[in-house]
Amino acid sequence: MTTIIDSAVEKSAASPEALLKAAVSGAKPAESKAAAAPTAARAVRRFDAVTMGLAGAALAVGTVLGAGTAILATPRPQGTAVVLAEINAALEANRLEASRLAIASDRLDKSVAALKDAADAARSEAKARSAALTEKVGKTESALVAKIAALGERIEQAEKEQGARLAAAAAQAEKRTVASAAPPAPVAKPEPVQTGSIPDAKPKPAVIESWAVRDVYDGTAMLEDRRRRLVEVAIGDAIPGVGRVEAVERRGREWVVVTRQGLVTPQPW
Repeated sequence: MTTIIDSAVEKSAASPEALLKAAVSGAKPAESKAAAAPTAARAVRRFDAVTMGLAGAALAVGTVLGAGTAILATPRPQGTAVVLAEINAALEANRLEASRLAIASDRLDKSVAALKDAADAARSEAKARSAALTEKVGKTESALVAKIAALGERIEQAEKEQGARLAAAAAQAEKRTVASAAPPAPVAKPEPVQTGSIPDAKPKPAVIESWAVRDVYDGTAMLEDRRRRLVEVAIGDAIPGVGRVEAVERRGREWVVVTRQGLVTPQPW
């Protein structure tokens, strides 16, 4: 636009040159002024016309550009519907995803709560089992201690009884030694008896080989079998495998136990 205005100014400036040429050629100044007035008016009118044209052209160009911009800025109806549909679809997908995430979070919370409850139950059960096991172990230890104490008492009692028996056997053996060292009492000779016949001789009782007399004290005899088992018997007691004791008596230098099956005598084995 500035270029067009400059061109118009240059064309209006060219009019004085024509006027100068006319003056040189002999024209009068008045005539020059008269001739120059229409020329200047025409130049002004031309300048105004050009200016108006340029303004109209600029206005037209601006209008066209504004209309094009408005047209370009305004979305087409069909494109708007597609965009809105895509936005709605994206929003719906986001809502579905959010709902799915909410459901998954709820399930996760429930799973965590269930695991916590299971862990608490397991801890409670383990605690109860530990307490029961501790109590059972304590009872077992108490019972074992009681059994060991009772066994110790029995062993101690057995040792006392065995010591008493050994002491009694030693005392009896000492008495028998003293008795055997004493001189034997005189034996009266039997007076001859005149009879018309010989009396029947009594059968000699059998000797029981499975038992042996080891000691006798206070009417009680200590017997031993071949298995090295010791048994104390008195009159009326029963000897295993033999029978009832009928008497405990001394025959000569030996003590014997009289039973219905025979005599139990000292044996060398």
